[in-house]
Amino acid sequence: MKKKILAMTVLAVCMMSASCGKEGGEQEIDTVQIMEDSGQAEPESDAPGAGEQPEAGRDMPEAGKPSSEKSAEDELALKEALAGESGEEQTDVVLSDKLLKAGETLEVLYFADEHTLEQGLELTLQDAKLSASPEEAQLDRVLMVEETENYDLSGDPMMYGIDEAGILTCNLTIRNVNVEEGDDLHIGTFMIAYADPATGKVSILTSMPTYFSASSSSVDKSDYYHYELPKGESKEMVVAWLIPEEYEAENLYLCVTYDNREPGERQYFRLFEQE
Repeated sequence: MKKKILAMTVLAVCMMSASCGKEGGEQEIDTVQIMEDSGQAEPESDAPGAGEQPEAGRDMPEAGKPSSEKSAEDELALKEALAGESGEEQTDVVLSDKLLKAGETLEVLYFADEHTLEQGLELTLQDAKLSASPEEAQLDRVLMVEETENYDLSGDPMMYGIDEAGILTCNLTIRNVNVEEGDDLHIGTFMIAYADPATGKVSILTSMPTYFSASSSSVDKSDYYHYELPKGESKEMVVAWLIPEEYEAENLYLCVTYDNREPGERQYFRLFEQE
């Protein structure tokens, strides 16, 4: 009732002020100041989510959206991660000798503090297969992201559809070693990389899958790449990425997107044996 009376009072004052301003040129009354003086706070928005903290991971690129929706900071961070040194002159990252094969386990490290790295996740590759089509990969097109972002051999972002590239399917097991429940887990933690056979230079191919069996959402949602995994538990999942034909299978690697190790200590799964 007090709110209604106050609102009517403010309205009346505003009308009187406007009238006086036209006729007598008197000073206008600040309606915000009136509300503050009366002890009445500004009205809260009735819009859903008003005043709430943004959801973790909300700024991640949506499934199948073009690269223009990524922030410049994300692009820079990825380049720094591949270069290994932030804020310094960057050099090419060369493939380390820490090569893993199917059945072995890759560690994902996080900073516990400014100087200490701790293991957060474990990734075990069960097997990998490169197919020419969703049907050959035994994937349902309806459950796939129709278009995903990749990078060409020059490092430029490109969008590829599910009929424009091969399909790399990996059977993975992820174990949550020490990530607290409720923390955001995103399959984009892992990426497919390409190593130049002549120089060993490592570059990103893609970190956005076209298919993710462990999604906590659905393929048409912005949180499609998120998943839930309580601390201490493991989950098996099928993940598929689009691979343009110019990338040779024997030069493809699965690794951590933002790897906190020094470049020479980073781990890579060799997906296919070199001929």
